[in-house]
Amino acid sequence: MVSASKSDCQHRRDVLKRITFATGTVSLFELSNTKPAVAANNKSDREPTVYKTGKAPIVPNQKEKDKNDTSGTRKDPGFLRSLSQCKYECENKRGPTGLAKTKEDCLSECQDICCQTYEQCTFAITPRI
Repeated sequence: MVSASKSDCQHRRDVLKRITFATGTVSLFELSNTKPAVAANNKSDREPTVYKTGKAPIVPNQKEKDKNDTSGTRKDPGFLRSLSQCKYECENKRGPTGLAKTKEDCLSECQDICCQTYEQCTFAITPRI
């Protein structure tokens, strides 16, 4: 076992302090200059789109969505119609064993088939009893 001399230890400590100080200074500098993420646009006359975590992107000059507009949501009439039609066909079709599928199985399959947006694909469908 080789022991390190006192001067070697002191030199290592000095190097570690310098590295720590240098990286600490850079990270503090980076933290003080943070800005929200923006997408690059090709045209310089437009403001960039701002993306914030957990929120819809802020697109400049875009009209606000109407509160009564259900397109793309789980209450979208087109989505509900296609889900209902798919469920009806699934429940009335016999499988290879000769048995029909349950409501829960049909609903989960049909949701995967009919969904078009994140909200439609991820909400939990529970059948009425």
